[in-house]
Amino acid sequence: MAAWSSDSISIRAPSEIKEEFDYKPFSNNILQTTINFFNSNLDSYSTNSKNELGGGIYQVWRNKFVNIGQNVERQPLTIGNMMEEIRSRLEKIKRTDVPLFLDPKTASFIDVAIHAKVHQYLSDSTIEKHLRYARFMELHPQPIDFRNLTPESFIKHIIYRLEIEQPPATPCALHHEKKAVLMFLKAFKQYTEDWKKYVRTPPIVTNEDNTYVPFPKTVNKLYHAKYSNDKYENILFQTIVFMGFNFGMRPPSEICNLNLEDVVINEDSTGYIRIHEDKKHGKHRLIYPYNKTVLSSSVFKTPKNYIDNWRHKVANKNSGDALFLMPDGKRVTGWYLRDHIAPVGKKVCNEKSFILYTMRHTFATYLYEYTKDMKKVAKRLGHTKSDTVDRYVHIADSMKEQTGKRNLFNQALRSMKKIERIANL
Repeated sequence: MAAWSSDSISIRAPSEIKEEFDYKPFSNNILQTTINFFNSNLDSYSTNSKNELGGGIYQVWRNKFVNIGQNVERQPLTIGNMMEEIRSRLEKIKRTDVPLFLDPKTASFIDVAIHAKVHQYLSDSTIEKHLRYARFMELHPQPIDFRNLTPESFIKHIIYRLEIEQPPATPCALHHEKKAVLMFLKAFKQYTEDWKKYVRTPPIVTNEDNTYVPFPKTVNKLYHAKYSNDKYENILFQTIVFMGFNFGMRPPSEICNLNLEDVVINEDSTGYIRIHEDKKHGKHRLIYPYNKTVLSSSVFKTPKNYIDNWRHKVANKNSGDALFLMPDGKRVTGWYLRDHIAPVGKKVCNEKSFILYTMRHTFATYLYEYTKDMKKVAKRLGHTKSDTVDRYVHIADSMKEQTGKRNLFNQALRSMKKIERIANL
C-alpha cells in the first residue's frame, strides 16, 4: 500500500493494513474531516514521485507501475480491490455520517471515493475510472498533486500531454482526466470560477460514419476465438463475448454488474436478462432475446451454459451473487475484460478500432436489420430517444445487401463452413 508523499513513493504490503478501522462519524462542528478506513499513515496510492515512473503512453506507465509492485513482498491493493472495500464499508455507514467536504491535507483516495458515491451520486464504474486516471496523473512526468490542485498545474499537464508525449493524448483521454480532477475538487470544495473559466480540454469530435460493425462471419470467429490459455478463463470470455453481441449490454459496467438472479430462465427455456443501468443511478431494464437459443441453449456459450457448467468451478466466499467470475472467484472488472477481449478482437477482426463497445454497436445493427423498428432498438439499448440509433440503419441495410436473406444474428450463429457455403451459392 503506498503512502501519500510529496517527494517519493512508499509502498507497503497489504499485511501492514490495520484490521480494525477507526471510523469517526460526521460532526456538526467539523465540516472538513476524513473517514479513516485505513491507518492515517497509509493510503491506497502515492502522490507525485520525482522519480521517472513513466506516463504518457498507457502501456509504458502501466509496465513501470507493475515493476514498482514487484519490489515488495506482496502486491499493494489494486483499485479493483479498493472498490470492493468501498462497497463493503458503504453497507455499514449512513449518508449523514459522511462529511460534506474533505480536507485535502488528510483525505485519502478512498475517502474521496466514498464522498463521490454518497454526495456526488457517481456510479461505481465512474468512480473506479476516475481513480485510475487520478493514479495515472499522480505518476506522470508532469504530475498532478491532488493535495494541492490548481488550474495552472492541470493546464501544464494538458500541454505536456498534447505537445511533448508521442503519440499525444487524445481529446477523450484528457476529458476523462478533467472529470477525475473534478471529482476531487468537489470533494474538497475547491471547484472555483478559475477552473470553469480557464481549464479547457480539446473538443471531442465523433464521426458516427466510422462506427465499426463486423460481419456475421467475423462475429462467429469471435465466438470461438482463444482469449486465454486457461480453459475456464477462455470459456468465460467466450460467454461474455457471446452475450455482448446478442444482448447489447453497455460494456463493461452492465456486464460486470450482472448477478445470478438477473438471468431469468423459465422451464421452457424462454426468459430474459435484467440489466442494471449503472450510468442511470440504479435503474434497470429487461432484455428479452430475439431467440431463446442465445439465452439457454447448451450448444452455444449462453449464460445458462456458463452457470450450469462453469461458474461453480471458481466460485468461493468472495463471489457473492456475481454472475461472471474471474479465476480467483471475484467479480469481473472492466479493465480485466478490456485487457483480454479487446486485443483478441482487434486481431480477429483485423481492425484497430475494435473495442468492447463494438459488441453493442453490432447488436444494435443486427437488431435493426431483424426488426426494422428503431424504437424497439432504442429501448433494448436503454435509450429514451430513437434518433440515437440512426447510425445503425445504413450499416444494417448495406450489410444485409452483401450477406443474403437470412437475418444477421442467425448468420453469426451458424458454423463457419455453412456461412461459406451460403456465400458461394
